[in-house]
Amino acid sequence: MSPASPPRPWRRPDPLPEPVATTPRLVVRAYLPNDDRALFEAIDASREALLPWLPWARDGNRTVEICRDLIHEFTRRSNQVEADDFVFGVFDRETGALVGGTGYHRIDPIGACAEVGYWVHADRRREGLCREATAALITTGFRDWGFRRIKLCCSKENRGSVAVIDRLALRLEAVERAERFVDGAGWQDSLTYAVLADEWNAETETGPGGRSL
Repeated sequence: MSPASPPRPWRRPDPLPEPVATTPRLVVRAYLPNDDRALFEAIDASREALLPWLPWARDGNRTVEICRDLIHEFTRRSNQVEADDFVFGVFDRETGALVGGTGYHRIDPIGACAEVGYWVHADRRREGLCREATAALITTGFRDWGFRRIKLCCSKENRGSVAVIDRLALRLEAVERAERFVDGAGWQDSLTYAVLADEWNAETETGPGGRSL
């Protein structure tokens, strides 16, 4: 293929890796039907910490039954040939407890790009779990899923998320002014960070750092 040839559209791995990733402390995997109660309890115990950054923590996931339906929907979507959204649970490797969530979202198949999102149980904050899970997802995204570019987005005022991204040493590529509405705080700037496959160091689990602006 010549350098000027258009890229081949990205396709989901078949079969999907299971688990998606493992780290010294964590297992990242697709939710199973019997994870419904654990998902509800983890979110319910973390609502105050997740708000106002994640609106779904306010409006959704209010019962075990809703979480069961959500897991079914996650599975249905991920099994589609042209799936563009994959939602995973983050589990403690030793105890099996659900300690957070992550996933590949808003996948652009032409550009082979994905956005990684993440959250952590309120009782497990400040343990470095978000950084550990996100780094593993970036590594496996490039190695096993065939992504070319991965980005992370957050509100400029979300100091916890910004700190996670800083520790990953991703490049700041864009500041979208007053792009994100946050309950109780109004419109806030949205930050977009990204890393390319050839920039990511899988051994140190870091990007190139610096700013692209």
